[in-house]
Amino acid sequence: MFGQFFVLFGLMAVGYVCSRKKFLNQEMTTGVGNIVLFFTIPALLFSSLANTKVENDMLTNFATVVGLQFISMLVFGRLIRMYYRFRKFDENHLNMLEVTAVSVNNAFIGFPIALMFFGEEAVVYMSASVLGLNLYVWSIGLYIIKGIKGERIGTMICTLVKGAVNPNISSILLGLFASVVGLMVYIPDFVQEFINSLGSISTPLSLIYIGALTGNSGLKYLLKDWESLEASLTKMILMPALAFAFIYFMPVQPMVKIVYFIAMALPSAAIVPMIVGRYGVGVEVSSKMVMLTTAFSMATVPVCVAISHIWL
Repeated sequence: MFGQFFVLFGLMAVGYVCSRKKFLNQEMTTGVGNIVLFFTIPALLFSSLANTKVENDMLTNFATVVGLQFISMLVFGRLIRMYYRFRKFDENHLNMLEVTAVSVNNAFIGFPIALMFFGEEAVVYMSASVLGLNLYVWSIGLYIIKGIKGERIGTMICTLVKGAVNPNISSILLGLFASVVGLMVYIPDFVQEFINSLGSISTPLSLIYIGALTGNSGLKYLLKDWESLEASLTKMILMPALAFAFIYFMPVQPMVKIVYFIAMALPSAAIVPMIVGRYGVGVEVSSKMVMLTTAFSMATVPVCVAISHIWL
């Protein structure tokens, strides 16, 4: 396990050093993130799902992870919000804090961890976690951020559909379809090799991007904001604790427990500040939370991965 974590944090360190040395500026880092988001992760998702024999029990587990992810984000978000209110955080930031705290970066960090430590099956279930995240963020999460009540159900469904149509979700659905119908036998070998090669660089690029993202902000600058600091530290402690207590006695398969627990222990999703910037209040704090939780995850995620081995 030590060797795998060395690779994980070594790649993040490369991104961090590159950003501090100005090899990767903010614009270039964004470009790397876009390559990962629109090309390498979709390729990894499609190849992992399409080349996996998806049987009834796996489909059941897939749907279970989606449901667990959505329900947990909804419930845990309410609980964490209560803590922030008890601590007398800015009332105008509570909506943003709730969604930012409960979101998880299962694309940029979740997939590399799942693949490195638990294999292809874990990637399949982590993709279900991504689906659950998107369902929450683009429905309940968006309406919490906007602070709007009483809108028609049709408006919410329309917003959900628009937000859910993205490369990751499209690749998940297409990969499941390809697996179920046996589509891969009709795709030429050189095309499959291209998709596999593109997906294989997802892990290093994702981790370099995360490291560069943290380096561009500067940890000293981030540590000066006590509200963001406490909110982030609370998220990285409470979310895994709540998830472990919730899933421990659940009658589900071990790999489902592992992926769910690891997903809920991940830092905040980078997409949330973008949504906050467009629809809500507190985009700067939300952005700082993404950076801080990513930094804190270097200490908390290894612990959670070690704990998750009790289900193996």
